[in-house]
Amino acid sequence: MVAIVTLALLVGFPIYLYIGHVYGQQVMRDREQALQSLAESVASTVSVNLGERLREIGLLARMPLQAADVWARPIDAQTLAELQEAHPTYAWIGVADAQGVVRVATGGLLVGQSVSQRPWFSMGQRGPYLGDRHEAKLLQSLLAPPGADPLYFIDVAVPLKAVDGQAPGVLAAHVHWRWAAEVVGTIVPRKSARQQIDVFLVDYRGHISFPDQPQGGDQVPADLRPGPPQLINSWSEGSPYVSVSVAVPEVPGGTPLGWRVVVRQPLHAALAELHALQQVLLLAAAAATLLFLGLAWWGARVISLPLEQLTVQARRIQDGETGVELGARGASAEIRRLSAALKDMAATLIARKNALEENNLHLEHKVAERTAELARSNAALEQLARHDALTGLPNRLASDERLSQEFVRFVRTGRPYSLMVLDVDHFKRVNDTHGHAVGDEVLRQVARVVRASLRASDFIGRTGGEEFLALLPDTSLEAAVAVAHKVRAAAEAHPVAPVGTVTVSVGVSEVQLAHQDADDAVRTADKCLYRAKREGRNRVVSELL
Repeated sequence: MVAIVTLALLVGFPIYLYIGHVYGQQVMRDREQALQSLAESVASTVSVNLGERLREIGLLARMPLQAADVWARPIDAQTLAELQEAHPTYAWIGVADAQGVVRVATGGLLVGQSVSQRPWFSMGQRGPYLGDRHEAKLLQSLLAPPGADPLYFIDVAVPLKAVDGQAPGVLAAHVHWRWAAEVVGTIVPRKSARQQIDVFLVDYRGHISFPDQPQGGDQVPADLRPGPPQLINSWSEGSPYVSVSVAVPEVPGGTPLGWRVVVRQPLHAALAELHALQQVLLLAAAAATLLFLGLAWWGARVISLPLEQLTVQARRIQDGETGVELGARGASAEIRRLSAALKDMAATLIARKNALEENNLHLEHKVAERTAELARSNAALEQLARHDALTGLPNRLASDERLSQEFVRFVRTGRPYSLMVLDVDHFKRVNDTHGHAVGDEVLRQVARVVRASLRASDFIGRTGGEEFLALLPDTSLEAAVAVAHKVRAAAEAHPVAPVGTVTVSVGVSEVQLAHQDADDAVRTADKCLYRAKREGRNRVVSELL
């Protein structure tokens, strides 16, 4: 009985320690990755939504104006009201003339009043403007009943452009701050509240602007910095939180706001799954111990006694007694079959012992030889399956695998990469004029030049005939174009006898969020390559052109 209990402890306690340490670390990493992903998704959505608001107002501001009478135009109260009805988060939309007097507005609010001292008017005259969260007391007095909680807005403003190029005024909108709740609510999972996950929008000063009344104060800890998840103890609640801070991407063409998204979860909530598993493990260990005790009692009566009899008989045979009959009184059918097997085994063991020892050395030698041969064959097959025999570069199979891996990483992290598709110019002419042996040397030379022109972290593969594909991780389109020019120049600078100067055409593209799979960026690069061919070869063409 003691042995059974000891065995249960020896098995259960290390498993419990493993769950508490190794699995606990894995749970923590998973939670950190989940919080990081949530923060990045919210930050990206906030930036995209701000950009949509700025584009909506910008598109409306581009409607044609007449220089003679800039207010006899399509931007009338009905147009503004329709936009407000389509997007109820617009609390107010209006047009101010060049002197800052509101000429048209939703609901007629502020019409005839001067807004020349408002930041959105002065900044909106210069270009597209996004304003940080603020109160608007005059607008609140018109929109909310007396004594209501303060209303907060963000401003969107763009200059109007007349036919003669003059700016006759500013088109602006006040977006109600409930916009933040709607945007965040589309991303944050419903189970976040149950998991005690908090999501904050933080302004450039470190003040929490969403939600309006955050639990524990309106300031994030000063030691929370953008980057990997951190365990922060300096929240005002005093409890440790797993915290993530992610910068909201700047809106193209808009005013930088310096916003951040902060996501946090109490440490005890992040490890709740681990604690529940540990409790289940303890209960399972207790139940298993009781079961083992019952099995031990049963085994002692049904199995152990007959086995002990067989053990005594086997020792008598070991001591040289002859005529010992193997068998156990009252034994089960299984024990009787075991006795018969022991008789046969005793008769053949000695005869086979010497043969086994002799064959063992020979077998070990054979196994070692076959294992080494199999390893060499596998290595050779791997090299043939994934590399081009002529240039030594990865082939199309390896290139497709690397593209898929890089696209999955891009979808998960948002870190961009660029592609270059290269093609040797007039390669068929080289083969027809100088023969395939010279053509092969041209391909090897181009492969060496391209590989030497790239970083160690970049990937280059031969995807067909005279075509190569290069993948540049963490590289923008502009940087990739610069690399492509470097590769093109290097190829031209290394002539191949007897051909002479060898040139390449290069198509360059950058992966985009709109791409559905890894091949979309390749197809874009291929289109750029075909343009380079059509436009005279020995050139680089990209999406920028």
